[in-house]
Amino acid sequence: MLMIGHGEARLSVVLGEPLGGYIDRTEGVLGSIEPLEVHAISVGGDSSRLVLLIVDLICVNTDLVARIRAAADDLGVSRVWVSATHAHSTPEAGCYPGGAATPEALAERVVVSALVAIRSAIAAEEPGRVRAVRSIASGVGGRRNVPPDETPQVPIDVLLFEASGPAGQATRLRGMLVVSPVHPTVLPPDNRLTSADLTGGIRRALASEAEWVVAATGAAGDISTRTTRQARDTAEIDRIASRVADAVRSTLRAGADDEHPEGDASLAAPLAVTLDLPARPPLPDTADHAAEAPQDPFSARRQAVLEQGIALAEESRTRLSTTQHSVTIEIGVIDAVRLVAVPAELYLGLAEQIRAGYPAHPTVVLGYTNGYLGYVPDREAPLSYETVVSPVAAGSGEAIVEAALGLLAEADADANTTVAT
Repeated sequence: MLMIGHGEARLSVVLGEPLGGYIDRTEGVLGSIEPLEVHAISVGGDSSRLVLLIVDLICVNTDLVARIRAAADDLGVSRVWVSATHAHSTPEAGCYPGGAATPEALAERVVVSALVAIRSAIAAEEPGRVRAVRSIASGVGGRRNVPPDETPQVPIDVLLFEASGPAGQATRLRGMLVVSPVHPTVLPPDNRLTSADLTGGIRRALASEAEWVVAATGAAGDISTRTTRQARDTAEIDRIASRVADAVRSTLRAGADDEHPEGDASLAAPLAVTLDLPARPPLPDTADHAAEAPQDPFSARRQAVLEQGIALAEESRTRLSTTQHSVTIEIGVIDAVRLVAVPAELYLGLAEQIRAGYPAHPTVVLGYTNGYLGYVPDREAPLSYETVVSPVAAGSGEAIVEAALGLLAEADADANTTVAT
C-alpha cells in the first residue's frame, strides 16, 4: 500500500537580490507578480518514503540538494528529489554551466520552506495509487532554433495521485504533477518582478481539476515559448497555460486505461548511477562560430544570443577548469510509473529516446532535478547558444540516455526478483 501526501510553502524573496535567467539583467528584484512556491509530494511504501520537492527557482545546484536532504534526515524520508521549475523570473541560484554555489541567504530560505512543505506532505498522507497519462499540446512551445512549425506540439506528462479505498480502488483524484518540457519564459528579460511564469500559470489553469496541482519542467533544453508566444505579459502566461490545461483535460475526460499492475501498489528504492562526462573542448574563434550560424527569420536575435553564449562558455571553462563533469542520474519506481531525474537541461529528443527505449512502463523524465549541469544537446544538434554553452562534449546526451535505460532495466529486474521471491 502507498501513502501519498502533498504540502506547500511560500518561498520569500528579498527586494534587490539578483534575478536569474538572463545574462543581460543588471538590476535586482523590484517586487512580485505572484508568490513563489515550494511543493512537496510524499510517496511512502512499506519501508521507505520518496519526496518530490518542486521549487520555483531557475535551478537547484548539488550543494542545495545536499542541504535539503540533510535537513530532512529526521523526518522519516528515505530520499528527496529536488527539482527546479526553471522559471526565469526567480532569484539567481548559481545557475551556470557546470553548476555553482547557491547564494547562502537564498539557500537558507529554500531549506526552511522545503521543511515546511515536506512536513505538511507527510502529515497529509493517506492511502493512494499513482498512474501516468500523456497529453499532446499544440501552440505551447516549439524548438528554439528553427522557424516555428505551423502547429508545434509538445508532450505533457501527468502523474495522477488518486486516493484509494477498499481493494485499492481509486476513490477520487487527490492531485496531479504536470510535467511540461517547455522553458517557462513568457516574461521578458527586463521584467524585475518575481513570478513562476508558465509553471505558475499551469498550476492556476488546472486548479479546479484536483485538490492540488504541481507543475514541473521536463526535458526543455531545446523547447521554449519563443516561437509560440504572442506577447510577454501575465495575460500571455494564462493564454499558453490554458492550452496546456485544455490538452490535459481532454485526456482526462477521454479516460485513460488503468496501467496499474495486479496486486498492491508499491514503491521501490530509487536507483542511481554517476557518469563522468568529458568536458566540451575549447571553442573555435568567435568569428568562425558566428559565420556558421544558419540564416533564418530569427537570425538577428539568434546571432546576439550566440555571441553571449560564446562569452559565457569561455568564462565557464576558465572558472571550472576541468576535463570532465560528474552527473548522477536517478530512477524512481512508483506503481507502474518510472521517473527519471536528470540534473540538466536535456534536449527533448533525448528524453523521448529514454521513453521509447523502455516501453514496458510509462516513463516520465524530470529535468533540472538534483543538480544543474547545464544544457545537454543531442549529438546532431545544430550550432546555437545552447550547444556552445553546454559544458559537456558531444555524445554526452546519448550517454545519459544509455545510463537511464540501464537503470530502468535494472529496476525491472529487481521488481521481477522481488515478485519471484
